[in-house]
Amino acid sequence: MHIKRLLVFWVVSVVSFAGPPLTAQASPPPNLGSHIVLGWNDLGMHCMNQNYESLCILPPYNNLWAQVVRRGRQPQIIQSGVALNYLFVNNTYSTGKVNFWDYEDALFGVELPANTGLTGKGMTGTLDWNGHAFEATGTPLTPFEDDALQMERPYQLAEVTLRSDQGLFLTQTQFVAPVSVEMHCDSCHQEDNMTADEAILEEHDEVDGKSLLDMQPVLCASCHESNALGTPKQPGIPSLSRALHGKHRDRVPNDDCYACHPGEQTQCLRDVMFKAGMVCQDCHGSMGQVADSIGQGRRPWLDEPRCGDCHGELYEENPATLYRQSTGHGGMYCAACHNSPHAILPTVMEKDNIQAVRLQGVAAEIRDCRVCHVVNPSGAGPHGLRAATFVPDWDVYR
Repeated sequence: MHIKRLLVFWVVSVVSFAGPPLTAQASPPPNLGSHIVLGWNDLGMHCMNQNYESLCILPPYNNLWAQVVRRGRQPQIIQSGVALNYLFVNNTYSTGKVNFWDYEDALFGVELPANTGLTGKGMTGTLDWNGHAFEATGTPLTPFEDDALQMERPYQLAEVTLRSDQGLFLTQTQFVAPVSVEMHCDSCHQEDNMTADEAILEEHDEVDGKSLLDMQPVLCASCHESNALGTPKQPGIPSLSRALHGKHRDRVPNDDCYACHPGEQTQCLRDVMFKAGMVCQDCHGSMGQVADSIGQGRRPWLDEPRCGDCHGELYEENPATLYRQSTGHGGMYCAACHNSPHAILPTVMEKDNIQAVRLQGVAAEIRDCRVCHVVNPSGAGPHGLRAATFVPDWDVYR
């Protein structure tokens, strides 16, 4: 596996990092204006149940992040004096698309208004300054658009509009807010006259002597620690991640991550590393290795593979900090320019590349200095890259 990772790293390095940036001869799209917004989702994919009648692994909960830059020879990251509003294109409501709002009280002990998530955010609203960036946490997005209720579309588009405090329109952007219900529990868990979720609870009762079938709906994280939901560890009970990966390590054919994670249709690993031939296990290890690493002290969701492990110190995250929480050049988040984990630009999903194409005319990580600086600076930029003196062959990024 390590040899493969080294070979793939060389390919990814050539494709994604070593290529020259845009130059004075190549003009970015006109009319970027005085400000830009760089937006992203922090996970690259949020998975959720479609049916909450029997159990809940994860609720509707999609996070939107953004940074605002005032363009100029010395660009500035803007923290105040502006308002950012979000909506989802052709996806205006969630209640009725999934039945979460019939069971949220039993699962989470709260009565929520229709189309409102666990944090109080709705399907439209504002991104709030969190001390480092603008964020809308826990939006209740589903993968079902208003005009196609039976068709899962996991790559939803968030639209963020920037206005001054006086209401003056400044700019707008669109980026992917990914969400999927593609968890194939029914591929293995099947019982006559039972749903897959009921079959899971029945098997759990048989193994552990509990009566979960009589307690529906069940929040799995109420017993099994989940850093994703912030539930604590229970004595003698493995975390949800360790329980699931450990239980399925010898049951899923070919150690297929997509048997549970979204999925053969969703293809949530879709980024430049996927294009270079990598698979989930190249970074995360096999299902058994994931379970064993938790038993050896790794914290699910909090301790994850690091860019610097393969790409070296020049591309290292901040110390003791996840990629999605790391910042670099001028205080910009890594994800602002490179996009979310599992969706590092350019990806095979056209929607992921919309923001980059609008800002610099090409599907690639944000690497045209003039997007923020207006003119190419003479000094080195992020990762030591400089503005080049020739136009690169952008076909390598497609």
